[in-house]
Amino acid sequence: MKKKLQLNKLTKEVINQIAAGEVIERPSSIVKELLDNSIDAGATKITIKVRDGGMSLIEVSDNGVGIPKENLSDIFLAHTTTKLSDMDDLNTLLSMGFRGEALSTIVAVSKVSMTSKYEGEKVGNKISFSTDSQQRISSAPRESGTVVKVENIFENIPVRKKYLKTTQTEYRHILDMLTSYFLIYPNIHFEFFKDDKQVINLLSKEANAGILEKGRVKEVLKQDFVDRMKEVFFEGNGIKVSGLTAHPSDHKKRTKFQHIFVNGRSVWDNGIARAVIQGYERYIPHGEKVPFLIAVNINPELVDVNIHPRKEEVKFLNPYRVFSAVEQAVSKAIENLVSYKDVGKDDSKAQYTPDFSRKPKDYTTSKNISFSKGGTVKDSLKFSEAILKDSKPLGASDIGIQTSFLESKEEGKDYKKEEVFSFYQIFKKYIIVEFEDEIWMIDQHAAAERITFEKLSKSVEIKNTDIQNLLVPTEMGITHSDIEFLEENKGMINNLGFDIEIKKDKLIVKSIPVEFVHADITKLFEDITHMDIEDSKKDLDRLKMDVVATMACHASIRAGQRLEVPLMKDIYYNLLDCENPYSCPHGRPIVWKMRIGEIDSKFDRTY
Repeated sequence: MKKKLQLNKLTKEVINQIAAGEVIERPSSIVKELLDNSIDAGATKITIKVRDGGMSLIEVSDNGVGIPKENLSDIFLAHTTTKLSDMDDLNTLLSMGFRGEALSTIVAVSKVSMTSKYEGEKVGNKISFSTDSQQRISSAPRESGTVVKVENIFENIPVRKKYLKTTQTEYRHILDMLTSYFLIYPNIHFEFFKDDKQVINLLSKEANAGILEKGRVKEVLKQDFVDRMKEVFFEGNGIKVSGLTAHPSDHKKRTKFQHIFVNGRSVWDNGIARAVIQGYERYIPHGEKVPFLIAVNINPELVDVNIHPRKEEVKFLNPYRVFSAVEQAVSKAIENLVSYKDVGKDDSKAQYTPDFSRKPKDYTTSKNISFSKGGTVKDSLKFSEAILKDSKPLGASDIGIQTSFLESKEEGKDYKKEEVFSFYQIFKKYIIVEFEDEIWMIDQHAAAERITFEKLSKSVEIKNTDIQNLLVPTEMGITHSDIEFLEENKGMINNLGFDIEIKKDKLIVKSIPVEFVHADITKLFEDITHMDIEDSKKDLDRLKMDVVATMACHASIRAGQRLEVPLMKDIYYNLLDCENPYSCPHGRPIVWKMRIGEIDSKFDRTY
């Protein structure tokens, strides 16, 4: 006889805690939900206070319309909202919050109190929760608006609390989340306090909500590229696109300064991001990124804002139409930007004239040589010229008979000792090392990266690193999030040989390891602070290796750099001393080998 299943009806407390797992991921999630409520209440000033990265305290106060006394208790009930009454309301939704989940789920994971004064009432009122089911309402002084205090997040759910990161990391998550609000709501005066100290005070601008006002953007991001950004605009088919996008000269391999807003809501949409890059076609190298801030205002019936628990994504009824609108707005702005001739009056109008007349050299073997039967002598000569052009042969009489020894860690056996006959460089990218019966082709940048990486990774103390003091310290603007990251990891950066100082919103680099005397220090630290890394105590080693890998890239010989033979030799022999001579710190291969038999077979040679 089959055993009957025992069905358990979940308690209200468990249901709320499960719901909180979807909505409340970390302290920044709570700040976001409370901010949405303040904005929907029509606030023109919002003050945020956090303590211990938001884990001990989050307090958000505003000067909005407030909440009537008779509604104070009801708004903490699950799925209670003033924004929706039926399904049709979802099609016309323009408010930031709407599900009525936030307050009930916050109460489920923390200690909460709220004080509010409704604009039609004489005194304020306070509601406090010690647990989900216990509440108390009393009169309390309040001039206007609402203040919500959230304490001891996840204290009653230890399994959730242990997944939180360090206080510095949680604080940076809050800062990164706030940045979007600071940008898209220039009409609001924002104050931000960290551990009872004011760190941000953004006065309101004479601009409407949803407008990316350039002055506010510069004040928030603190980056020089903002001055060179170009306004974008498109309107049609129920879609309006506005915002700012970077000058093509400000392209980078990575950037965290990319923001997308839909109807005033900060979201991420891969289609819009691709549309922006499509607008830069022919103006930036393939794979590069640019900073941008794009605001899309669209008929709410054409977008679904209810597809993500934390409202971080949206779904468009016609994604291609939105993609096309953004691509047209960006491409038109870039075309206008690079066509300016009036250089000097305004950096944002500086002339940018990429040369498309010269086609890059194509060194692919399919065009220079045919390895199939019937290949011509002329084709073979083309291949020979490509290798030998501008390369300096070096015979045994120039360098002596050199021997090297490389242990194969993959196969657990030793390579035989090889006589090195000569070194060449081809295409200003690769070093050719000739042995008796094989050649090695070495990627000069990848090899130099590996050498520098292993040297820096072993420099755990300053005494192991040669330091160069800078006659004129390098200064660069940094965001509050960058400051927190650098302060948290300052000791590690100092141990690598960098002497840095942080003053207000400036990073000052006073000394550097000697390997970096020719590196662009500003770009180096931009890449370091733009890394997307989740650091906790157990992640510190990985974080250090990621930072060192980024540094090694900047300090190393680049592709396109002409090398003399002594430098090629130095790279080769230092590479052999590396613990891992097979790949660069980012995983790309360093060496490609070809034996003489493989080469002979391409020419049908048997002797």
